[in-house]
Amino acid sequence: MSKEVKDAKKLAKKEAKLAKKEAKIEKANAKYKAKSDKKHAKAYNSFVKETEKKNAKLQAKAASDGKDFVPIAIPAIDEFQTKKEIKAAKATKKAYAKFVKKIEKKNAKTEKKCAKKGKPYVPIQIPDEEEFANSAVSENKTGKVILMIILILLIWFLIYFMIMYINYEYVAPVSNEPETTASEDAGGVAGEYDAYTNPHEVTTTPDYNIADAKKLLQQTLHDNWKNCGFSSDPSNDAISFNNRVETINSGDCFMFTCGGKTFAVSVKLAAVYYCHDGEYTPLSFNDTNILFD
Repeated sequence: MSKEVKDAKKLAKKEAKLAKKEAKIEKANAKYKAKSDKKHAKAYNSFVKETEKKNAKLQAKAASDGKDFVPIAIPAIDEFQTKKEIKAAKATKKAYAKFVKKIEKKNAKTEKKCAKKGKPYVPIQIPDEEEFANSAVSENKTGKVILMIILILLIWFLIYFMIMYINYEYVAPVSNEPETTASEDAGGVAGEYDAYTNPHEVTTTPDYNIADAKKLLQQTLHDNWKNCGFSSDPSNDAISFNNRVETINSGDCFMFTCGGKTFAVSVKLAAVYYCHDGEYTPLSFNDTNILFD
């Protein structure tokens, strides 16, 4: 099958699809127009009846006052518009202009794309203003119906769950086995219990005081003074507590100063850190001559 035949078939298919869509729109428009005309005729008849009533009153008053009677003009049914119809016509005119501009832009883009690919171009048909208004009202009505159905379902579910919640009553499960007490299982008399004793010892690491932390730092400095950049052992020099506790590696630490350098000792004596250049280097001790002298 040649390319021309394929393109012709695609074009015919698109045209048939568009024709079917247009026929459906025309049917909907005709139905809406009939309903709209009926509503318009009803409003017009009401207006005529009310105006004739007003004219009769005005004529009677003019006759009693000896003045000329000027009746209120009644337009033809095609020229008559209610306030609601005038407002809707303005809104429709504005929306139609926006719709036409959008379709023209889309058609231009599609035409350019089809020309580039060598495919047949079928433009989107632009309906007249009356057809646009009818279709817009029809779509709006469908949307309202769907929204109303969803709202009704939500209200129904809300009422259902409220009734279920109000009527719900918890029933505890009942065991068929007879209840026994610990003392009865052990052969004792009900109501007599042995005093509880905890056989385990507390093994949690305690928090040490500043003096203990200072002593651990002294031992660590004695074993690591070269690694900390000292020229000699500073362990016998003054070690000052900085009166603050900081969290380092998720643990609270006492902060000390010795020889112009800063050190941190864990309150649980689990670690010693040398603080320099914004980093905390862990230190360890080798001897215990200071700790356990």
